Amino acid sequence: MSGVEATVEHPNLKPRAVEARAHQLDALRKCLTLPTLVVLPTGQGKTAIEWMAIAEALNEGGKAILMAPTNPLVDQHLQDLVKVLSIEQEKIVRISGNDNWQKRQKMMAEARVLVTTPQIVRNDVQRGTLNLSEIDLMVFDEAHHATGNHAMAIVGDMYRSVPNGKVLACTASPGSHETIVKEVVQRLGIERIHALQSTDNLLAPYTQGLEINEHRLEIPDEIKYLAAPVEDLLEEHLEKLRRMGFIPGSGPVGMKVLREGQRRISMAIQRGNPQGYNAAKMNADAIRIHNLLGLLLAQGPKTALKHLERSEKSSREGDRKQARFIGMPRIRALLGLLRTQKLNHPKMPRIKRLVENKMKIDSDCRIIIFTNFRDTMSAVLDELSTMAGIKAEGFFGQARKGGEGLSQKEQVARLQRFKDGDCNVLVATSVGEEGLDVPSADLVIFHEPVASEIRTIQRRGRTARHREGQVVVLVAEETRDEGIRHAAAAREAKMHRVLTKVRRGLLRAKVDDSAETRLQHFTIFSEGSKSLKAATWMLNEIERLAPNLKEKEVIVEKTSALSKPRPGVRPEQLRPRQQMSIDAFMPQPDAKQFAPTSDDEWSNPILDGSRRTADETDNQD
Repeated sequence: MSGVEATVEHPNLKPRAVEARAHQLDALRKCLTLPTLVVLPTGQGKTAIEWMAIAEALNEGGKAILMAPTNPLVDQHLQDLVKVLSIEQEKIVRISGNDNWQKRQKMMAEARVLVTTPQIVRNDVQRGTLNLSEIDLMVFDEAHHATGNHAMAIVGDMYRSVPNGKVLACTASPGSHETIVKEVVQRLGIERIHALQSTDNLLAPYTQGLEINEHRLEIPDEIKYLAAPVEDLLEEHLEKLRRMGFIPGSGPVGMKVLREGQRRISMAIQRGNPQGYNAAKMNADAIRIHNLLGLLLAQGPKTALKHLERSEKSSREGDRKQARFIGMPRIRALLGLLRTQKLNHPKMPRIKRLVENKMKIDSDCRIIIFTNFRDTMSAVLDELSTMAGIKAEGFFGQARKGGEGLSQKEQVARLQRFKDGDCNVLVATSVGEEGLDVPSADLVIFHEPVASEIRTIQRRGRTARHREGQVVVLVAEETRDEGIRHAAAAREAKMHRVLTKVRRGLLRAKVDDSAETRLQHFTIFSEGSKSLKAATWMLNEIERLAPNLKEKEVIVEKTSALSKPRPGVRPEQLRPRQQMSIDAFMPQPDAKQFAPTSDDEWSNPILDGSRRTADETDNQD
């Protein structure tokens, strides 16, 4: 019996609603035993695991909450649950901030499944109108948000005190830093991690062909000519900072070096160093110039122009820092040239060619283009508007700093138009990366690489969810694109190493997590075959797809979670002789001008949405 032909049957699931997959059932039996973090590649059915866990929680009259970080994602979950759960539709309730708290209290009391954002749950628990002890299952979707002061983390803190409360946390990308993964685990009370990579045998029947191509583009001389005076200006600032001793005297200078310079300057000011104040202005201007060069060379002249015009507007409104920056003669000269020359970055014609070629092959295809900046999104939309047969729309976040934005209702509407074919090209900023199911994306284009492994995985997962797909990453040569591309690959590999390390360190109680016990209410149906118990079907599939897996799991289960390596024992000593670790196969970043000097080099405000300053986010979604 093939896993593709089979469906899961359960008293609270509609017939033929959920495809049967062995890896999902394995994850399910684990999360029904202990609080579990499920990490699977995007498109590999984390949501189906959530459906089945909710169905089982309802089996004995229980109640479940499914939380997602954004309202469009909440709406999507609501639509899916109505389609797959066999309970009364009115018992599946979506709670929003538009409902006053008295109304919400009544809705929550009458519902069996609540679908909402963590902010709603946090607020209502703190108000005393929601009692978490009445919730049998808490589902944290996109669980990597559960850090710091995020409402998802706070709800996790609250729910840990609920006795016998079940937790299912799902994400494709929990992060590459051990401290962050550990915080997610701690805040959500996780006792078990179930993680698979796209290369795992259990995923083989469901992993669609995903072709990832990198297109390297040479920067034309016209753009290099525009950039040359600005590069000289940056070098002059850096040389002065070197002479003052605030940045190293040699080596490449990126955002990390400039931030470290900021820290040293602050310390110098605290010590009463009179040079500190002048150095602080110079360092801040160097950061602005560095960011401008990144926009010009990697994003294109149109994006750089809009950035400078925004700085010019701010300076007229009294922003002295922007006035100092825009008043520099070489910056003024660049602004004038950008207004008159109207140059295009080579990424633009490449995008048009990729879209045109895909449409020639399949006129009904769907394409998503990701950009880091709204200005770049607008430029791409302008280019696509000249192409016959292209119905393109932008997909971005809500208004910020008085700028234009999409309401949540319009976000949902645009996504639906894309699914229905009324729009065939979606040009999206980071708001389109996470969780939203866009099942028919045949081609995803990265206008630029992203340094964050979370964002890379989320973007890549927008294609090949239900059929073969292609990903194209555009890389401008000899720009920060090159360093970012290497950093993203390294961080993704590091994420899996970190997950393995954290998983080994978890302490968990001895419990009955046998498939026969945990999946007793589930059966598997297949046309022309006798229905099987889910446990039997799952074990048969594991034997078929990954015959060595059961033996490995027995070994893992026999290993005490309390055992620790002897002091002084290095990891390589625990491996068989001559066996290399994954580190030996990691690609090394090029030692070029724009290559990062460490993992964190490229986590800068202009590229990574996780850490941004006010001056540098006026255009980032």
